[in-house]
Amino acid sequence: MSSSMTAKERLLATLQGKPCDRVPIYTQIPFALHDFAFVPGPFHGYADYDNWRERDPAYQKLVRRMEIECDNFFIWRPQCMKNSQFFLPPATTVLREYHGADGKVYREYTSTVDGMQFKEVQAVQVGSGHSWEIEPLCKTTDDALRLLDLEWEGYPAQAEDFFELQKQLGDRGLMWVTVPSPIQSVCRLFDPSEFLILCRIDEVLIQRLMEMCATRIKRNLQALLEQGVGPIIRFGGAEHATPPLMSNADFDWLVVHYDTPLVDLCKRYGKMVAYHCHGNITHALARFVEMGVDMTDPVETTPDGNLSLCEARRLASDQLTLIGNVQIRDMAQAQPAAVREKVRTIIEEAGPSHVIITTTGTPLEKMDKTTENNYHALIDAVLEFGSRT
Repeated sequence: MSSSMTAKERLLATLQGKPCDRVPIYTQIPFALHDFAFVPGPFHGYADYDNWRERDPAYQKLVRRMEIECDNFFIWRPQCMKNSQFFLPPATTVLREYHGADGKVYREYTSTVDGMQFKEVQAVQVGSGHSWEIEPLCKTTDDALRLLDLEWEGYPAQAEDFFELQKQLGDRGLMWVTVPSPIQSVCRLFDPSEFLILCRIDEVLIQRLMEMCATRIKRNLQALLEQGVGPIIRFGGAEHATPPLMSNADFDWLVVHYDTPLVDLCKRYGKMVAYHCHGNITHALARFVEMGVDMTDPVETTPDGNLSLCEARRLASDQLTLIGNVQIRDMAQAQPAAVREKVRTIIEEAGPSHVIITTTGTPLEKMDKTTENNYHALIDAVLEFGSRT
């Protein structure tokens, strides 16, 4: 074991259960790569309305520290994994943008295909990362049925800028290839409450949408895997089916059933698999182990979840790396001493191996002094308590 491992070496050793010099630190703060340097920016494949992150001195300072001292996952999302393109041809979509009296910027996406019109409206808050779904693509079951009849013409499955960004990231971290679980793409067709209702009253429709989406995701995923992207494929969306939103049986139906073939595909190509999953995850953790998942975040524990860190560690055994779990609420409200104590507890109860310290979310607006101080306290605490040398 080297006494001074690179971030990439440290993350790989932790994920593989091998000795390393200290517990890794992943801040969950988005960043971009420019001329081989870390700069403030949204997660890859997403977009802010303006450059509010770049204008925040606290954000700039933190990103510089991440580059030097932290262990970074770079989230990479190709166009072929954006949710709406699994259902509507991107070439048919027209964007109209306008400012509302409430100060928000509204984005109206309209698609006309085979004489049928579909519309979705989103809103963003200027100077922040806050966004809202104002009008879902599917307002009725008839809208969803019409989607089932369309020919698929999504974005081509291409590695795009992946290898250039991987080169720029270098030894400072690992690439996370972002892939939606089928439930994410299907759920976001509807108002969230309407989706939950449809899962009870129209299981046939939900099943048809899930099967169609799973097939298309798998096709694009295989094409990306053949091009060599990795080493980690990170699925998002399982949280739509965790309690209290849905039951354990629903999780098995909507996540385990449709995601397992995708996980198996990743494994055949020698990739590690990550899951982002909020909610009460006791059942989900057990299923992730059965599915062969390698890591999960953000592992919310009581009172925000339904298990303790010790219970999470027991369920995960030596297979799953737990990535968590300082609440973003605490980063915004707690004192630095409380953040330090939380880090110490995480390492004690979930570590010291197969654990990576992170937060449960990321700031969506300019950081105040409390938030800024707590991020630096988080990094300092891991460097102090997480050493294994």
